[in-house]
Amino acid sequence: MEKSNQEKETTDKDIKEEILKKRLVNHKLLSTKNYSQNIKIISETLPNAPHEITYGWFKSPYGSMLLSSTKNGICGVAFAGNFNKEEIKSNIFKYWPHANFHRDESFVSDYAASILENKYPLDIHMIGSPFQTTIWKALLKIPIGKVTTYSDIAYQIGNPSAVRAVATAIGKNPICLLIPCHRVIRKSGGMGGYRWGLNIKNNLLISEL
Repeated sequence: MEKSNQEKETTDKDIKEEILKKRLVNHKLLSTKNYSQNIKIISETLPNAPHEITYGWFKSPYGSMLLSSTKNGICGVAFAGNFNKEEIKSNIFKYWPHANFHRDESFVSDYAASILENKYPLDIHMIGSPFQTTIWKALLKIPIGKVTTYSDIAYQIGNPSAVRAVATAIGKNPICLLIPCHRVIRKSGGMGGYRWGLNIKNNLLISEL
């Protein structure tokens, strides 16, 4: 996905590296944490499983938000930002190649309201390889108002040499915000990447720090 000129621009409210460094937590602290209190139940599914999925588009402070859900819980959250909605939808739906998709905002509106109004806990439904779901569960231990690094996530899962693989898995997180991949940054304090655009990552962090 190519970013528009607007997406590439920075804002007056960009978070400075010094601020992010002060909020860093390492793998030793993360290993003592339980899963996020935002999450009630985690269901897991391997790729290629058939499911009925309902989805809808909603307005959010971070742009249009796509939310999808199985009967087990929220299975997809993405922000369109300045990207094309159809492109965003195809990027999320490709995780479920054998699913039947139905658009019905009213059916998933309670989930959307809970996310946007911080009403927790919520059920989530992960789909991915065992390695990916391990990484995404590790992200749930990052406290709100804190950040960690890609290498600390690798240490936390007991595979410190797998930093690149960890970064790739984080970049494929299909349930952004609830699985807080936006709280992972570089060792230097730099923002690193973000699937839905660095401007959105910046704004998510601003809202939490």
